[in-house]
Amino acid sequence: MITELITSEEIKQCLQTRGAAIAGIADTSYLKKTFGLSRKELKKYSRAVSIGVQLSDEIIDSISEGPTKEYAQHYRDKNSELDYLAEFLSERIREKGFVALPIPASKRYDQKKLAAIFPHKTAAILSGLGWIGRSALLISHEYGPRVRFATVLTNAPLDVDEPQRTSECEDCDACVQACPVGAIKGKNWIFGMKRKELLDANKCKEYLDIQEKSVGETICGICVSVCPIGKMKSLNDEL
Repeated sequence: MITELITSEEIKQCLQTRGAAIAGIADTSYLKKTFGLSRKELKKYSRAVSIGVQLSDEIIDSISEGPTKEYAQHYRDKNSELDYLAEFLSERIREKGFVALPIPASKRYDQKKLAAIFPHKTAAILSGLGWIGRSALLISHEYGPRVRFATVLTNAPLDVDEPQRTSECEDCDACVQACPVGAIKGKNWIFGMKRKELLDANKCKEYLDIQEKSVGETICGICVSVCPIGKMKSLNDEL
């Protein structure tokens, strides 16, 4: 198969012109395994393209006691947008003669571990787009946690970005205090830390299952809304 050159900058610009807020390229060799891919399968995809779309400040700022129906619809809309971007990029990469596997924005592979086939947050931190907050959410440099992600795995020989290795939450515990079920344990993330050290995922899921009955999605949004990094960006945009 004949392959054509495709660059990281070309990919980022292409995504951003179609609505992506941020994008980065990760080297998957940092990973020994994922929940859904064996090491052999992972070797097929040497790069992971992380794609982020921004959530609406107006909708996120309206969340206080729990998720709203407006947030639930916005969540679905953004997932659809991300899935389109991932499929679009995958087709673009395949046209160049490389393989590409789009990972949907919100689809669990392992229900017991509550994990995706390839964690979007992993691709995002490996491509330097942000760090993992105390809430176990990805905190992007530009938008805080007010971003949702999709991922495209590929063997295209793209230049990679530098991974984020440390937390920038410092002593902030806004999400810890706001969590309605005390699922956030209050630790600062360091590179390689497991999610269970930061978050009781089962406590979180029990609460999300209750919210699903009222808004139709397993979402909360409180920790997204209270994060000062996202709030500061929202306030600055209003000035």
